[in-house]
Amino acid sequence: MRSTLLEHDFPIEKLNPLALAEGNAKQPIYRMHKWWARRLGSVFRLVTLAAFAEKGESGEALWRSFLEGKELGGKIVLDPFMGGGTTVVEALRLGCRVVGVDVNPVAWFITRQAAEEAAPEALEAAFARLEQSVGERIRAHYRTRCPAGHAAEAMYVFWVKHVACAGCGTDVELFPHYELSRREGSCVSVCPRCMAIVEGSPGAVACGDCGHCYDPRQGVAGRGKFTCGACGVTEKILDAVRRTGAALPAKPHALEGYCEACGRFFKKLDDADLKVLKRAAREFERRKGELRFPREAIPVEGRSDPRPVNHGYTHFHQMFNPRQLLCLSLLLEEILKLPEERVRELMLVAFSDCLDANTMFCKYEVAWHKISKFFGFHAYHPIERPTENNVWGTRFGRGTFRKCFQKVLRAKRPAIPEGAPVAGNGAWSKRAGPPRGVGVADFAALKRTERGVLLRCQSAEKLDFLPDGAVDAVITDPPYFDNVQYGELADFFHVWLRLALGERYPWFAPDY
Repeated sequence: MRSTLLEHDFPIEKLNPLALAEGNAKQPIYRMHKWWARRLGSVFRLVTLAAFAEKGESGEALWRSFLEGKELGGKIVLDPFMGGGTTVVEALRLGCRVVGVDVNPVAWFITRQAAEEAAPEALEAAFARLEQSVGERIRAHYRTRCPAGHAAEAMYVFWVKHVACAGCGTDVELFPHYELSRREGSCVSVCPRCMAIVEGSPGAVACGDCGHCYDPRQGVAGRGKFTCGACGVTEKILDAVRRTGAALPAKPHALEGYCEACGRFFKKLDDADLKVLKRAAREFERRKGELRFPREAIPVEGRSDPRPVNHGYTHFHQMFNPRQLLCLSLLLEEILKLPEERVRELMLVAFSDCLDANTMFCKYEVAWHKISKFFGFHAYHPIERPTENNVWGTRFGRGTFRKCFQKVLRAKRPAIPEGAPVAGNGAWSKRAGPPRGVGVADFAALKRTERGVLLRCQSAEKLDFLPDGAVDAVITDPPYFDNVQYGELADFFHVWLRLALGERYPWFAPDY
């Protein structure tokens, strides 16, 4: 095997600033859907160019090729562990034909949707159709009124888990703290006695409704334990789960809303808000036999992360509340009515991605004023004070279907004209537009298709669909043994996607 610029004179010092910038603001194509331990596109683009550098080519010449957007003239690249598809996307951008393999159906699906072309106009038309057919129905389940009395929408609804104290039986609300929003010199919190919204300094405050004095930063739960304020008994949360025999229940207490006239606001849930929530729960109960949501049990055998099973969750649907299950099911049903398969599947990408911020395993970041996505950690991490998102979304907010669709649209629409240079960290490079891959069914079709992409959902142990000597380079970022449990994590998305794709693709037919 000949030596390449991967082994010597690789321009890593020039690449580092661009990689740092991309790490802080990833390319739109890689933000379409969550995948774990995804590598940076700029790094793999340069690695691919280096693998095909001419004999005797210098690192400086390689860097010029990177900046000028050199094309590799149809070279065939294989990634047998494609995961989120970085190799596939970057090789396509360099004019290669690409073969990608992954055993995980979710990885196969999101890479396919990233790699193949799509018309942004068709996506916008489909979103407009969904907004009219189901968007307003979902938004009706998040109606509220701002403190000034204007019609508004809930952006985030704050819940808290609770359990009877093992010592005295008092119902203990497991607040890790009472803050809702923290800014320099000010704090919005919820009174632990009456649940009123209190605005004041970050230190001790007095509730204007009931007079209770408290420190918003000091809750009763933390580090897996809680302390009863009535009798002082401390108990591990996992012990409370075992004692009660089920996942701890949660109840809502406040919301952050958006008003067209007043902007964002916090409020204690009033009777009207509770009626809206109960109405959604009743509709879910009445229709749950016909709704599309996962019924699968959470796998226990061979599990690496004992959560969420050891916290009392036995089925995936328990990770969502009834309003979330109702709204997600209604949305999925309407997406499946879209007539064009390519558009329908990209909408499924947006739907699947929004699950990451529409589960009761999300929390609110009080210093950043937005929801934290479930898979911010590579784990199933239960939350004592979960935050419910608005599934469709308002003008503001994170992780809503509306925002996830916009991510897909940005990924498929070049931000600036093809080939126009942009400055970044002292270097100039072409804007990396969406890949223009053309999906093919077999290797013979790949050979005759410019920018062809052949993706297989299978084990990489047997690649007999490729002729001997068929590929020019194998470029991959292999799995991390048991450091990242890709399959265990991706099942969260798989159980939803199989509701839409199980009859179309055999690898989505199994439960997990």
